[in-house]
Amino acid sequence: MTPEIRQAQALVVRQTINRLEETYADFIQGIKGFERIPEFFREHLYSPPNKDKRDAALENLYEKLKSVTGPEMTENIHNLIVLIQLTDELDVTTAKVALEGPLKGMSAEEIENASITTEQLNDWIGKAGCWEDRHRQVTMIGNTLAFFFTLSKLPLIKLVMAPIRVAASLVGAGELVNTMETGYQISRNIKDMKPFVDAFNEREGALLNRLQKEYS
Repeated sequence: MTPEIRQAQALVVRQTINRLEETYADFIQGIKGFERIPEFFREHLYSPPNKDKRDAALENLYEKLKSVTGPEMTENIHNLIVLIQLTDELDVTTAKVALEGPLKGMSAEEIENASITTEQLNDWIGKAGCWEDRHRQVTMIGNTLAFFFTLSKLPLIKLVMAPIRVAASLVGAGELVNTMETGYQISRNIKDMKPFVDAFNEREGALLNRLQKEYS
């Protein structure tokens, strides 16, 4: 990946988080526990610390987990891995569209210091397409949030996570466990995740349907 693509991807991620904060301000600002949701998207789903190291270890972790967790937990973790990979692919695809448009000819440093609007972001998403994958991403994010909420209510969550952390350490995927732990720690303070997941599916689905109709 070139420095320009990497910076364009980071720009797409920043504006995506800004847009999510605006779209879900009624939850983030109005309901206890949801104020840390943007942190999860920004620092753990889209652009976590040591992202390259984490992503490189994901498939190895999945194979390792098959021997230490039950099928339901393994499947949920695998879905998280797929979601991370899918999100990265879609952001890179969107970034490449941007580099053929208003970011064309800009250096990585110029891109890093650039700012864009939600309208520009939506335009790039519309031109990039990938509608089936984008709808799948929305569903998977909702399912992942529900999974973390379920984890947060388990009375023996530390015992559940112990073998997962050991397996992750063996393949260098500790960052994925940090993502899981942050997800359920945030969820602990949320009384009911379902209204947010329902709103997320509805609002994101409506946005994608509008863009798909406009750009098809």
